[in-house]
Amino acid sequence: MTSATTSRLAIAEIAGRDSVAAAVAAVREHRFTRVLPTIALTGTETGDAEAPLRAVDTLRSLLGDACEVLDPVYLQEPRLWSALNARFAAEVSTRWGVSSPCLACHLYLHLLRVPLAWELGDVPVIAGERDTHDGRIKLSQTTGSIDAAIRVLAYAEIELLQPIRHASGDEVAELVGGTWDEGGEQLGCLLSGNYVTLDGSVSFDETGYERYLAEFFEPVGRAVVDAWRAEGDGGAVPEWNAVVRGVLAE
Repeated sequence: MTSATTSRLAIAEIAGRDSVAAAVAAVREHRFTRVLPTIALTGTETGDAEAPLRAVDTLRSLLGDACEVLDPVYLQEPRLWSALNARFAAEVSTRWGVSSPCLACHLYLHLLRVPLAWELGDVPVIAGERDTHDGRIKLSQTTGSIDAAIRVLAYAEIELLQPIRHASGDEVAELVGGTWDEGGEQLGCLLSGNYVTLDGSVSFDETGYERYLAEFFEPVGRAVVDAWRAEGDGGAVPEWNAVVRGVLAE
């Protein structure tokens, strides 16, 4: 595994404000000299398709001569997203009492970067997740799921950097110049708000959620890494429903 402190290249997950702020923070902390922006698609995007490219341009402007921002790479595997978040939703709800297409969405986004990180020499991946968004709960990124995703990528021998996970909204805004509002200038999702009740609250079974992370989220993440490895060894392209079903059957 290549240490983030010695590697001069890192992959940046690029979506909106937080991801750009994370890339800026990571370059400052680890002194990367090159960043490869990656734009991942789930199949549920809505809105301005050019927004991620403008985010890359903003990152270039913020970093200036301190770090070379390479041309962005698009990544997608909608069948994997479906296997993690949609196909087995009824089974997940029955076993663990939690249900949302957001639960493993960010795990999917991290996993998509793994084969590319391997190809580039086990370089680290920079993500812009936060434990809390100034008190708001997001089921796609909680303290438990961020920790679990870090462990899954460690299983792949890739370091998942989360440089702004404890940052406030004001601190994130400062990293991007103070003029970019949260949620602005980025793609939306057709499924946004699916776990929010009519009064704006978020309620879920925390015990069931912790069991879900331990018994589904992490084991499935490791199984996907194993499937990526098998593909790299000359195996067939993974059949993702079968991969997830195999974990559920254990």
